Amino acid sequence: MKTTRMTVEGTKGWANIARREVAGKMVISIHGDGAAGLFDFNADTRDERSQQCAARLQRELDGYQGTAGDVADYLRAIQTFAD
Repeated sequence: MKTTRMTVEGTKGWANIARREVAGKMVISIHGDGAAGLFDFNADTRDERSQQCAARLQRELDGYQGTAGDVADYLRAIQTFAD
């Protein structure tokens, strides 16, 4: 079983995380409505941008720059989509 779509919600907004294949690579797409408005982010599930993506997602959805523990919660959601 593979997770293909998930919705996460913070105090300031929500985001849909989806998994899809692009040019032979699994990519996660994030589209949401956060504190700063709509945003999109695409990243290969195997690259280091997942951490950056989690930090941005946490900041957008919670409305503040969180600590490592705050970001880790969002990173776990993103890692659910890894192969």
